Amino acid sequence: MTKINRELKKHIEENIFPKYDKFYAHGMMHINAVIENMMMLAEYYDLNKDMAYVIACYHDSGLSIDRENHEKESGKILYNDMELKKYFTNEEIKIMKEAIEDHRGSRKIRPRNFYGECISDSDRDFDISILARRQINTTLKCYPNIKTFDVHFERCYEYICGRINASGVFNLWTNNPTLIKRRDEFQKKYLDKDYARKIYKEEWDKAKNDGTMEKILNYYEDY
Repeated sequence: MTKINRELKKHIEENIFPKYDKFYAHGMMHINAVIENMMMLAEYYDLNKDMAYVIACYHDSGLSIDRENHEKESGKILYNDMELKKYFTNEEIKIMKEAIEDHRGSRKIRPRNFYGECISDSDRDFDISILARRQINTTLKCYPNIKTFDVHFERCYEYICGRINASGVFNLWTNNPTLIKRRDEFQKKYLDKDYARKIYKEEWDKAKNDGTMEKILNYYEDY
């Protein structure tokens, strides 16, 4: 990964990453994937690498405060972190805050700045297995009374298909060629519903058999 300011990175590792300890779908598995995507885009578009890294690291940090409005709470955490003033101007902090506030994949309005477009695109799962793993966690937490795989799968599938835009594709703001390629490969597989169901069932069975499902229900805080 591109070299990030060492002290800034240390601050984040010690004070921000622990906020994800009790999350599964939004835990460090997800955060590290978003960081990787965001740094790829920062390199491609020659963005400020430290800003890109911070945005990726903080983007879900407000989950434990308010799940439904976590992007706003995450923006507040960043904005109120006085340590960041050592490394960034007030304008840079404002840009990062707005980017985080605009990052949700379900958002239909273009983010206010290009960093917001990048973090929104970086937040997308174009790997069916990882997406299935994360969605199973969320649906189990939100609907614990639903006991059958089939009902959970239909909910998950309908939700993701709702992200297809008017052009008939899963939306990307940046139209980055690497992400477009991943998106197109993902979409071709995902829209084969029988194939998607097979992958989700594999991840469901794995979570059930290795104890992850029990931890999802009784330990992790994702919703």
